[in-house]
Amino acid sequence: MKKILPLFLILLFIANSLFADDDRVRMRPQDRFIFDAFFDIWQDVPDGMDLEFYNRGINISLFRDYPLGYSNFSIAPGINFSSHNMYSDHWFKYDDGKFDFISIKEKGLSYDNNKISLNYIDIPVEFRYRTRPHRDMPHPFRISVGAKLGYLIQAHTKYVGDVYLDNNGSENTRETKIKEYNLNNIESWRYGLTARIGYGYVNIIGYYPLNRIFKDNLGKDMYPISIGASFIIN
Repeated sequence: MKKILPLFLILLFIANSLFADDDRVRMRPQDRFIFDAFFDIWQDVPDGMDLEFYNRGINISLFRDYPLGYSNFSIAPGINFSSHNMYSDHWFKYDDGKFDFISIKEKGLSYDNNKISLNYIDIPVEFRYRTRPHRDMPHPFRISVGAKLGYLIQAHTKYVGDVYLDNNGSENTRETKIKEYNLNNIESWRYGLTARIGYGYVNIIGYYPLNRIFKDNLGKDMYPISIGASFIIN
């Protein structure tokens, strides 16, 4: 890491020199309204649990961009709504103060949808670099790194599928939809690192959390790494 950071700064300095504007005009604020569509790669998943390939999520962000002097750099604080979803073949059961995973396959039931949904309000801050538009590059190349602190505003599970009509494990089933909002073992706060890189108005984004989803001793040690596309609206 100590070797990568100086190299990163040198590359930014070279790029800034190549695309510098001789008129020393301040860059105008940009990248203020951003929509992200991503998928989560869940880590430390319990043995035997199968996840859907695409655990989709979204970010909707509003930033205030502050250019730094006449440079190509800026600082951008903002506010963000973020929604994460994990689709799997295990029930998410909260019982006696513990959160457990129960295999739907082992119960012999069929289902259409089974997920846990986590929704946050975040306060992100980004340190940004953008090239200045010119004839050969009319749209800016951009790269940003940052961090965000989030608060869980709502979490729930959703199951759409068969359930037994009694507790004897008989074959009598019916299809139902169940939502559970009593997920008290999920951490209220989260924090992590963010990154965005690309050219023009479509970029690649990433998020790496620095804490786990479930509280200590009240669930599995799982966390999502997010990768996706970022669409800059304004």
